[in-house]
Amino acid sequence: MGGMSEVSLQHGMTRQMAVSQSMQTGMRILQASAFELRQIVRQALETNPMLEELPDASPEALEDGPDGDAWNEREDGWNEFTAEGRFSGDAAARRDFMYESVVAPESLKTHLMDQAQHSALTGRARDALFLLIDALDERGFLTESPQELEEQGCFSMRDMDEALAALREMDPPGVGAADLRDSLLIQLEQRGLKRSLAFRLVKRCWRELAAHKYEEAARLLDVEPGDVAEALEVIRSLTPDPGGAYAPGGNPHLLPDVIVEEGPSGVLEVILTSEYLPRLSMNERYMELMAEGSGSRELRQYLRRAFREGQELLRALDMRQETVLRLARVIVQRQEDFFRSGPSRLKAMGMEEVAEEMGVHVSTVSRACRDKYLLCRWGMKELRSFFSAGVPSEGGVSRDGAASGAVAAGAVQELMRRLIAEEDSSKPLSDAGLAAALREKGVNIARRTVAKYREQMKILPASLRRGI
Repeated sequence: MGGMSEVSLQHGMTRQMAVSQSMQTGMRILQASAFELRQIVRQALETNPMLEELPDASPEALEDGPDGDAWNEREDGWNEFTAEGRFSGDAAARRDFMYESVVAPESLKTHLMDQAQHSALTGRARDALFLLIDALDERGFLTESPQELEEQGCFSMRDMDEALAALREMDPPGVGAADLRDSLLIQLEQRGLKRSLAFRLVKRCWRELAAHKYEEAARLLDVEPGDVAEALEVIRSLTPDPGGAYAPGGNPHLLPDVIVEEGPSGVLEVILTSEYLPRLSMNERYMELMAEGSGSRELRQYLRRAFREGQELLRALDMRQETVLRLARVIVQRQEDFFRSGPSRLKAMGMEEVAEEMGVHVSTVSRACRDKYLLCRWGMKELRSFFSAGVPSEGGVSRDGAASGAVAAGAVQELMRRLIAEEDSSKPLSDAGLAAALREKGVNIARRTVAKYREQMKILPASLRRGI
């Protein structure tokens, strides 16, 4: 009796371990980026004899081939999701569109890497330069301190200082700065204006400049107010956003998981891209060998384990693709205004409400969003970027009079960006003026929040935008 319960307990534990292993595989694959997923599949092909790559992706070859029926009848549904977007007549045009949209424009980092290749730096200082370039954000700012990066890469401070000095001499001017003020100082230095009044103003009177206290700045530096006004013209001629002219995210490792495009009838189509993935199948020869029960006990055990792992991988891939596709469809449905009219129409949206609509746990939505990208007419967008808390819109009504909830913070920033782009450069909008203009568009927002968003966007205060 005791022996029986022990055996059943052991059996139960084995099953539980198998389930937990399967769940781990599923979670790992669900949260993998397209680039990571390609690596996982490639590694599985190399290490698991049960898995093989189907060489011909044409539907004819699949249907007419010796194992065509077996492929079409597979239970795990992997075919359904990898095939979507693969066999359509415009697959080549779609790939061209992806390439043009993602690869063609030069990114800031690519531009800097090209310069680094021709740098006079050698050895560890050269390696440190590549690390610094990799650490830049899209605007060209170095958000991590050189000290942190020095520890991360085990560089000496001398190597890091050399690398940083080389980076700050590169094009575009102002790149490698810690913040906006630092960027303006670098640009002034590049122009040979380190001893100028403009340099001293930015260096010593940054607060006064931001607060329009020009007379106070003149007093602090012991100069005439007229001299300060001349120096301000020089400052306004500088670039507040060094990386602004370059395509964001020109990362060769960045692959879109889904493409959203408007169909002939005006319907928004969500296409799962799987071109980057090898197409998998089970090796029939090894399947037969396992079924026959021939070969040694060790071989049979090894094949059974390889079969289980192969099936586990296929199911996890299937589940991932299905979840990402479903999630993208819900996002497109809920954010239709964004896809049709652009970033200023992004709505606030929580992961909880999307999880509820999909009938899954919120952690599944979070994992499915991780490092996943959607390509549409507005560029490459991270799935996570569609989720944000919002700023209440006045009376819960949008600009076109339709009922709406909160406006996403990203949409508010986009509206701010537009207002600043369209402003009279001789009378730039103050933060209070921006807040008032946003209220007219139905977005209630405090002046201090406007100031916070403007700083996040690395946009100069009104006093420094005059005449730009």
